[in-house]
Amino acid sequence: MKIPLASSGLRQKDIQAAIEVLNSGSLTMGKKVREFENSMATYLKVEHFIMMNSGSSANLAMFEGLLRPTTGHPKLKQGDRILVPVIAWPTTIWPIIQLGLEPIFIDVDTDTFAIDLDEAQKFLDRSSVSAQGIFPIHPLGRSIESEKLDNFCKKNNLVLINDVCEALGSWSDKTHTGVIGMGGSFSFYFSHHITTMEGGGVATNNSDFADDLRSIRSHGWSRDRTDSEIWQQNLSRNDSKFLFVSTGFNIRPMEIQAAIGISQLEDLDQFINLRRQLARKIHMSINGTGIELVGASTLDNPRDEKSNSWMLMPIRVLGNNAESRKKKIIQNLENLGVETRPVLTGNFISQPSMQRIGKNLPNANEFIQANAISDSTFLVSGHHDLSNVEIDFLCQALISSALSYQE
Repeated sequence: MKIPLASSGLRQKDIQAAIEVLNSGSLTMGKKVREFENSMATYLKVEHFIMMNSGSSANLAMFEGLLRPTTGHPKLKQGDRILVPVIAWPTTIWPIIQLGLEPIFIDVDTDTFAIDLDEAQKFLDRSSVSAQGIFPIHPLGRSIESEKLDNFCKKNNLVLINDVCEALGSWSDKTHTGVIGMGGSFSFYFSHHITTMEGGGVATNNSDFADDLRSIRSHGWSRDRTDSEIWQQNLSRNDSKFLFVSTGFNIRPMEIQAAIGISQLEDLDQFINLRRQLARKIHMSINGTGIELVGASTLDNPRDEKSNSWMLMPIRVLGNNAESRKKKIIQNLENLGVETRPVLTGNFISQPSMQRIGKNLPNANEFIQANAISDSTFLVSGHHDLSNVEIDFLCQALISSALSYQE
């Protein structure tokens, strides 16, 4: 039996919604996108949600908006330093570098995989260089506590934007993960909590930032902004239908993506409950086998449970010789048909691309916690589409593989 890391996630009703859009002839960004944006804003309890063609594009657009706003002073300028977790996804890091900022890598917490704010504070206290912003990832569905993150940013006068691409449906108290600060990016790639095939967007409570993001996603166009009429009042010879007021890209979503998203969002809470049930079953199944489910402590009470929406299932090998045993366990799982992968990209400083283009990089070996995670931990599927038969097979495969390579 094959247990893939992800499923397409599409149901018949999602496909039917897509077909209706194709038959309508309205394909580019329009009323379906606006409907999905309104639904996402309501779900996340924010003022604005701006849909884009991917979560990666959402990251790019947020930094562009901070560097070159249409009104007011820039929140960031080229050369500014941004604190980021050393276990990261490439398109969390690339917009920082591509737009002339500098990533400052910080070690991560071994139990959450998120940026370690205590380590970040130590860095700021001892370093001769300052930082102007922070871009934390809320990894694998796990929320960084909003109050702690907010207090850290206020103490250090940091601009905060969030990468929430892996954590839709997780909450810190009554606040959705990653919507504090200037806002946060979301992804609807097919392995995530809901899918629009590709797709993403930004949640924010800042109206000026939201308007700039609407322009940035569409060449810098004014037409989707709430203040478009104000811009038109100052026209001389430009056609109001083709007025460009900001820098921009073409990173718009399509109507077909939004239609699927509307259908999927209706069942998001059900999807997350299924993922939590899977996490609970894996946790109970592998107890005492020499491996553990990282994050299982969040399953113990309702408040903590909501802080983890479980994008994938992180499995840690315990005890001595964890790195060599992990390799053997992974090989056994792959032979049985269970797909595995590392935690995001592992220590990102070690990636060839970063080694080639990075400047003033610290030694990858300095990041003790990140390297311990890379050595001991891997991911298996956490998708809500897994059948009971597939879940039982996955649990048995984990048990047999772990027991075969105990200390």
